[in-house]
Amino acid sequence: MAKRTIKINIKLPTGIVASKELVEQATSAAQSAVQGAVKELAEAQKLSKDLATKGIRITAEELISRKQSGRGRRPAKSSGKGGAPRKRIVLSEAQRKELVGELKSGAKIAAAAKKYGISTATVMNIKAAAGLIKKRK
Repeated sequence: MAKRTIKINIKLPTGIVASKELVEQATSAAQSAVQGAVKELAEAQKLSKDLATKGIRITAEELISRKQSGRGRRPAKSSGKGGAPRKRIVLSEAQRKELVGELKSGAKIAAAAKKYGISTATVMNIKAAAGLIKKRK
């Protein structure tokens, strides 16, 4: 494959002098960005060929644009306040036994859920599994 040259102009903030180190850092950053883009394009072209053998016609550029826009993906559910996805909490057997003991002694479901970092539905499931809920007639 023939090599091509790309010229990049970078405007420096006022008062910053283009030292040799700064030019080298900018050049290496640009080269690594180009290498990353070339690698991504090569992977997209390979995937496009694989999909074409299965009867799906899509270009490499379209695959890249879909990947960048995040189309087709659902955002991770957030826990509400922090914006980060909530981690799944799994209680150990000791914690479950302690929770059941607290529920037997009259602890409130909401307070227990908050203490262990689980939902009230999970507390109710643990309570039902322990046989602390009366069945309907």
